[in-house]
Amino acid sequence: MNPQPLFFGRLLRILVGAALFLWLIVHPPHALVLQGLILFFGISLVVGGIKAYPGCEIMALPNLFLGKRVHCY
Repeated sequence: MNPQPLFFGRLLRILVGAALFLWLIVHPPHALVLQGLILFFGISLVVGGIKAYPGCEIMALPNLFLGKRVHCY
């Protein structure tokens, strides 16, 4: 049984990911590690929202590359 996220949750993930991208462009932090972390979470939020992945945002990118859904709670 795979629960599907609500449309509002998917939309909120995409909007938060886009806000992270915008923040990274407008006011980038000086630490390169922090820029990479913000970029990773922004991409994973957008991918998780588009692909309707119900699990953790951190697993959205590995699941995209592996082609299967591995759940991490």
